[in-house]
Amino acid sequence: MTRGLPRTLARAAAREAGLAPPKLGLKAVTTGQGGSYRTVFTFAGMQVPVTDALAYASQKIFDFSDGKLRIKGGTTRLQFAVPTTRASTINDAAALTWSLGSAAASSATLAGTMVNVLASTGRTLDGAGSALSTASTADIAAASTLDGTTTPADLYLNLAFATGIDIDADGTLAVTGTVTLLWENWGDNN
Repeated sequence: MTRGLPRTLARAAAREAGLAPPKLGLKAVTTGQGGSYRTVFTFAGMQVPVTDALAYASQKIFDFSDGKLRIKGGTTRLQFAVPTTRASTINDAAALTWSLGSAAASSATLAGTMVNVLASTGRTLDGAGSALSTASTADIAAASTLDGTTTPADLYLNLAFATGIDIDADGTLAVTGTVTLLWENWGDNN
């Protein structure tokens, strides 16, 4: 990172906006000031365990600072791999759905606050073995407001499998790609 004013502004934006929890394979860079931000999440093989009994999983990717948040838009491009043995865990051609929401996945049907930032997006895991699937892209099109005035809002990457035949035993998904999120913090009235 460069020295001087650009470095100082980047650090100030990160402190003011929120932070990503420490997770191998996850990096979040926030820029902006005065309540208007751009956060770019970079995933480099971030592993998310998926249990067979649930067939869904979540990973918290951001802790917003206090305030009412307005998600203005953004773009996503993710690829998925299965580093565990495909034949006995997450099967070839499994039907995966993924989303971004302010709540962690709580069922194999992603809905409500599990999808209030990015709608549920379908993806077939077409990569063989531990190879990456083809890219799955989606736009964060509908603006949404998250109320983080009482409890700061979180952002989760939610993953689910449509049927019980897609996963035979506990496995792992590895996520690679980027999410770019444009958002505002309108402040806290408490």
